[in-house]
Amino acid sequence: MRDRFRYEYGAQPLHLIAVVASLLLVAYALLRVSGIPGGGRVLIWLVAAALLHDLVALPLYSGLFRLTHGAATRAIPDRAAMVAALNHVRVPAALSLLLLVVYAPLILRIDPDRYEGTTGLGVDGYLGRWLLISAALFLISGIAYAIRLRRGVGTAPAEQPKVAVAAEERPVGGGLAAGGWFVVALAGLATAWAVAIVVVGLITSGL
Repeated sequence: MRDRFRYEYGAQPLHLIAVVASLLLVAYALLRVSGIPGGGRVLIWLVAAALLHDLVALPLYSGLFRLTHGAATRAIPDRAAMVAALNHVRVPAALSLLLLVVYAPLILRIDPDRYEGTTGLGVDGYLGRWLLISAALFLISGIAYAIRLRRGVGTAPAEQPKVAVAAEERPVGGGLAAGGWFVVALAGLATAWAVAIVVVGLITSGL
């Protein structure tokens, strides 16, 4: 039954549970945000951040990934070893960039007087801490990669396993397929409900 569900849905049942739970959590968060004073501005910030990511950040790091992927392919012919090496650079770099984006006002000391007046805390030391954390991330990733190389992990097997399934052995869609479409429809309704909450929150808060 689990294999049949995975074939019809495309992933494990835990993935479906996580998706539904995430949609419900997001809808609840939007509902709470829309009910607080100034919640409309928070929702506008969220929408703007999503648009900024999809229209600016996504093309930038997608292009950067293609450049690094091409350079790594030329440097390391073996694909498995190339992917392993690239991931051990890409993961700490992504975490470091994420920390920079989240704490950019503190790391770059943007309007420190306002921050100190609001929180009573200073902004000294954030740049040094970010640099130390970034260095530690790359160091840990480098050690992990060295261990993988010593164990021989990351090399392609001599013969790739066959994953294709004969046409006569594939299960035919039935009730599970209908259930999958039903879940997709529910997810669409939940998303529409969340968007409606955002719109209502913007209208009622008067932006």
